[in-house]
Formats: sequence, structure tokens, C-alpha cells
Amino acid sequence: MDGQFSLNLEAVFRHIDRAETFSIALPTIKRALVMDLRLSADRSGEQAPFIRVMPMARSAAERLRSLRRLRPSLPRAAEILVVPWPSFVDGLVRAGVWERLEQRVATTGSAVGAAALEKAFEDLRNAESVELGALLRGEQYEVVWSQKA
Repeated sequence: MDGQFSLNLEAVFRHIDRAETFSIALPTIKRALVMDLRLSADRSGEQAPFIRVMPMARSAAERLRSLRRLRPSLPRAAEILVVPWPSFVDGLVRAGVWERLEQRVATTGSAVGAAALEKAFEDLRNAESVELGALLRGEQYEVVWSQKA
């Protein structure tokens, strides 16, 4: 992990391997990777999981409601696992989490799902770049203390 945060990666891997619906919340960029690996027909008619970068939800219940609205043809998901990721996007790669996500999506057999995961990674990196740029420019952030001249 980056910095001083610790996370039980084995537990994260177990959840990725077993959960049908889960989210990796990245509060540093105010985004979440949302994955619903239950298959339903996409626009082309191919069976595909739902994989998308979305704004962070206020609660797991709110995220479940959004999945219900986005995937009305599927039964209501009973639960969603939320993993907070208090680090950078590249930390997901360094920790092996992203590779585990790729392996899990591969088990669905969906080429659309694999492409959606790749796009999600690009979206996360772009969101992180925008957020870090805003931080460096002082946009949307306030100085808590400053050095007196």
C-alpha cells in the first residue's frame, strides 16, 4: 500500500473472488469503481457485467438503489461489498488488486466486461489526474495554515 494505510489484501482478494456486486471507493478522487458481475444483455445483445466509474455514494444502500435503476432487468442485488481504497489508483496495480479484478472479470467470459474494466482504469487515472491538478492549482481546496511572511 502507499503511505501509512494498511488493508488486509487477502480479505480484499477473497471478496473480489466471491462477491457478485462490489465497489472500490477512492475517496481521494471522490470516485468509486462499481462492479456488478451478474450478466445481462448489453446494447449489442451480448451478456455483459456492469463495470463503471461513478461518483461515490453516501452509503451502500444508495449504491444498491443506483444499481437497481441502472439494471432493472436483473433481480435486486441482496448486498454490495464496499472496499475503501485510501491510496492512489496505481496502488491498486502495485498491490495486485487490479490483476485480481481482471481475473474475476475474465471468469464471466465477457469481452465487453474486460473492455469495460480497461476503460474504468483509464477513467480512474484521468479522474485522479484532474483531482491532483486541482490540488496543485489550489482549486477546490483551502489552506488550513500558512507560513507567515
